[in-house]
Order: sequence, then C-alpha cells, then structure tokens
Amino acid sequence: MLVKVMDDYGCWPLWVRDEASGVYEPRDPATLGVSAGLVGRLSAWQQWSESMVNIADPGDSRAVGADEDAAFVAEGRLLAARVAEELPHAVVWYYDDSSADTAGSD
Repeated sequence: MLVKVMDDYGCWPLWVRDEASGVYEPRDPATLGVSAGLVGRLSAWQQWSESMVNIADPGDSRAVGADEDAAFVAEGRLLAARVAEELPHAVVWYYDDSSADTAGSD
C-alpha cells in the first residue's frame, strides 16, 4: 500500500493509491487501522491546514508566517513517520518530499 500524508481542504490527510487506477484518494485513517491517538493528531493537523485558508474568499485568508509554515511542515513529516510506524506494510511519505513520491511511479 502506498500512502501520502498531504493536506487539502475538506479531505482526510492520508491519500492511498488505488492499485487498479494508480490514483491517490483521501482515506479516513481510522479505516486503515491506525491508533485513535494518531487519527486525532491527523485530524488536528488537517484542521490547522484549513485554518490557514478562507475557502470562501482565499484572498481574505490569514497571514501564515515562515515559523508557522515550518512548524506545519515539521508536523506533517512527523505524522508521516508515525503512520509508517503504525502501518509497517505500507510505504508512507510526506507529499512535499519529492524523492519519496517516486515510490508510486513503479
């Protein structure tokens, strides 16, 4: 199983590659067998992401400084590592780590 940790508005932050189509789709982490604590952390990270953008008027979104952006990315990478620990049969990576994304191109 190939899993990307990636934020997107209104979606779960775990994206699983469909073996038949090769397309990644968001999945509820609870359905993948990760712990309730990790599901909560993933949900909190997704809420943090959504707090950065006013989807109704993106131009009216709040300012995100470099420190917050770095903290958000660090948390995403940490979550990817935690998901990988809890799903040892899966290849898991943070979406912005492009070198890992090649795992899905085989």
